[in-house]
Formats: sequence, structure tokens, C-alpha cells
Amino acid sequence: MIRTLTLTALVLLVAAGPAAAATQEFRILLVPGLGLDDLQGLADRGAVGLLVPANGPTTSGEQARAALIRGELRNALLDGGLPSGPPLVSFETAAEPPRGAPAIVLGLPSGLEQSNDRRYPIAVIGHGFRGLLTSESTRLPGLVSVADVAPTALGGDDGLGWQPQEDPVAHVLALDRLIDAKKDARLPSALLGAGLIVLLALVFPRAAALGYATALTANLILGATETATLWIVLLAIGLSIAGALPLALVVRTTAAVGLALAAVLVLYLAAFAIDGSWVALSPWGPSQTGRFYGVDNLLETMLLVPALAGAALLGRKLGPVAFAAAALVAFVLVAGSRFGADGGGALVLAAGYAVLAALLAGLRGRRFVAALGGAALLATGLIALDAATGGSSHVTRALGEGPDTLASHFRDRLLVSWERVTLGPGPALAVVLSLAALAVLVVRLLASDRPLAERALPLAFATAVLVSLIVNDSPGDVALTGLVGYLVCEAVMLRGRCAAASCSRSSSAFYWPAAGARRLSRPRPRP
Repeated sequence: MIRTLTLTALVLLVAAGPAAAATQEFRILLVPGLGLDDLQGLADRGAVGLLVPANGPTTSGEQARAALIRGELRNALLDGGLPSGPPLVSFETAAEPPRGAPAIVLGLPSGLEQSNDRRYPIAVIGHGFRGLLTSESTRLPGLVSVADVAPTALGGDDGLGWQPQEDPVAHVLALDRLIDAKKDARLPSALLGAGLIVLLALVFPRAAALGYATALTANLILGATETATLWIVLLAIGLSIAGALPLALVVRTTAAVGLALAAVLVLYLAAFAIDGSWVALSPWGPSQTGRFYGVDNLLETMLLVPALAGAALLGRKLGPVAFAAAALVAFVLVAGSRFGADGGGALVLAAGYAVLAALLAGLRGRRFVAALGGAALLATGLIALDAATGGSSHVTRALGEGPDTLASHFRDRLLVSWERVTLGPGPALAVVLSLAALAVLVVRLLASDRPLAERALPLAFATAVLVSLIVNDSPGDVALTGLVGYLVCEAVMLRGRCAAASCSRSSSAFYWPAAGARRLSRPRPRP
């Protein structure tokens, strides 16, 4: 009886393999050693692109193959990057690409753990594929994720697409070089920008705030022109921030500074609407190793200054309607699935704006807590509205899968944050020092005798940074960039004269007597 049952089970298993493979519309062929130059011989037969094999800083042969057959990515810092879902497809290993079709031909990493900084060739042959591969996972023509292969092989609606391209291989090779160059320029340009803005905050606070507007504009222009050469990026960022000095001599009123900061948000919103790759390929855009499009944590934290300060200054001059309009633009930019698609950023903005509005309106105690809860509900409602109107991203999908999925995502982000902080002494020291400095500054501000309305912006910014550290998974980017942003917000509101030329306010404006709006009394000389 035991032998009979065992034999029956083996027969069923053997039969199940071909049956499962037969559901695939494309054979998947892994060709070891396949290089990007080999795509030239495949471009005439199908659509080609670059394949990212993993999510996170590292990958391996085992991790890439597990993601391939399951159609699912797992961050390399969690469980070795091995997804837990069931296998959906099978693949074959071949010495060379097949002569027949339909087939998906690709290369993958081999061996043990290695840096996830290399992209691999992929070609989809048959079923009318021609030109350049496209993916809803990346939203960058020519760049796809390993998780896209399984649904494509199964003929699913969420599989890869294609678009015509005159020379797809040349485009793929240029894209590969651009992503490499962008990776090398990301950290140096961010540190240069942070250093110059801190310097301006010490000597000319209004110019420091406007420096965010000019630097973020330069970042977007570099992305739109697909420029990532290190010296050009550093020169562009440096000159853009230096240009904030003469700009600050012209832009002097509360409304003008607020409009300049809000204009940056509108500019990024328009860029996403026209071509999201402008942001994705900018020096401060996503790293292309798991987060491919939208707003990542570095850019999100940089955008916090124009988002919060722009709304605060416009609200001071033009009233709550202007405040709400600026806040809505920022929220759509950061959290909208068609734009920034950053779920953590939605909570960050909700917390920052709730604290800012509550302090400006003079709310205390239960009313203050109610304002925070209302902001969280409003943020959730806007994300739900985005999903109901056809928006789709990891944010809307997580909300649609229920509280358990949301809790799982939150737990994973906390674990990834901890792993990134503890990768080595350098990241840990940078995070600890940045947070310690930020804590000292906030405690000092809370203990000061300044009117609460003057302290509203820096305190709201600090709240947003704290929430970002909890809900996002890049503590290094958030801590250091958040410290710089806080210094600017505090300097502008407590030492700056961003509204010195415009002391009058409309009757509907927030009552917010900024330091720069008060006349400075000079001591009279003694007789």
C-alpha cells in the first residue's frame, strides 16, 4: 500500500511539472554569461531592455532565481531577499538564445551575495514584441524588474509591454550608463547641497530657503536632460544654490518667498505629468534598485522645506485657503500614485501639516490631538480617492489588501531601517549624530520664550522628520537631510527677514507674527 501511494504521488508530481509549464505562453531561458552587447542579435526578433535582479543593496544567484520563478521581490535586507510565495513559472538554462519563439531570454547574477549595482539583459521574443520593453513596475522604458518576468510568461495583464524605438539597443546601453553615473553622483551632490544650504542658513536665512527652490529645480533639469556626469552635477547644484543669493535680494516679501517655494512643488507635479523619468533619472531621484519611480526618501525630505514653509508663508499672507492649496499640491505630488507614489510621505506630510496648522491656529490639548487624527483620516481618504479613480501603486495595493498587509509592510520597514543603520560604523554614526543634534535644537526651541506661532514651522518640520524615521526605511537620508531642513526652517522663522518688506496681512490670514515682520527697535544712544 505504501509503495503504491508513493508511486502514485511521484507520477502526479511528474505530470504536474509539464502541466504547470504548459500554462506559460513564453519559455523562460536563462543564458549564463549573456551580456548587454548580446542584445544586438536579439533586437531584430523582439523587444529588449535592462533587468534589475533584486530589491535592495545586494543580490545573489539564489535570490534572483527565487524572484524570477515567483514573480515577487523581497528586500535583500529581509530574509536574505528570498520571497516566500509559491513558484509560478519554470525556467530553462541554455548555452545560447533560442532560435524559436515565443521566449523570454535573460541573464541573471550567479554565485553568492554581491552588490545589486548591475543590470542584466532581457529580450522578449514573439507575440508581436518589438522595440523597447516597458514595465508598470519601473515606469522607465527600457528598464524592467525580475518580478515582471513571471506575469509576462503567463500572459497576464500585469506583464511587460513594449514601445517602438528606432535603435533600442543603443537606448538600453545609454540608459545603463546613465543609471551608473547617477548612482555615483547621488551622495556627493546631496552632501554639497546640504553644506551650501547650511552655510546660507547661518548668514542669509531667506537665501537658504530659496536655495531649496533653486537646487530642486536644478536637480529636475539634470534629470530631464539625462545629465549625470559627476562634475557637471556638482557644478550645477553649486551654481543653483549660489544663485539663491541674488534671488533673495529680489524675492523679499512673505508672499513672494511662499510662491517661489510652492512653485517648485508645481514644477515637480508638472514634470511627473509630462514624463516621470525626469524625476526618476535625476541625481536625487530613486536609486533604481527596487524603488524605480516617484519620490524616494531623500527627495521627499528635501521637498518638505518648500512643502511646509511654502504653505506657512502663503497662509501668513493670504490666509487658510492659500495654506490648504499649497498643502494639497504637496500631498498630490508626494503621495499620488500617478506622481510621487510615496505612502510613507503621505503620513509625513499629514503629520507636518496637522502640527503646523494647529500651532498657527493656537489649538491646544484635545483640539490639538483631534487635529492630528483628522489629518491622518484626511490623508487616508485622499489615498483611497486616488485608488478609486484608477490610481495604482504599492500604496493603493497595500491599502486594498487590508490592515494585516499594512502592518506587515510597517514591520518590514522598521527592520530594513535597523539593518541599514547597523550596516557599519559610518551609517550608524551619521544617523546618531544627526538625530542628537536635531533633538538638542528642538529641546532648545521648546524651552525658548518665543511665541508659539513663530515656532510652528520648525516644530512641524521636526514632527514630520520624526514620523518619516518611523514609517520610512532610509534613516540615513532622513536624519541628515532633516537636520539641514530644520536648521533652515528655524533660521528663517526666528532670525530671518523673509517678510521684512511686507508687514501687512489680509484680514483672513493666519495670525503669525514672524520675527522678520516686526520692526526691530534700535537702542537709543545715551545722552
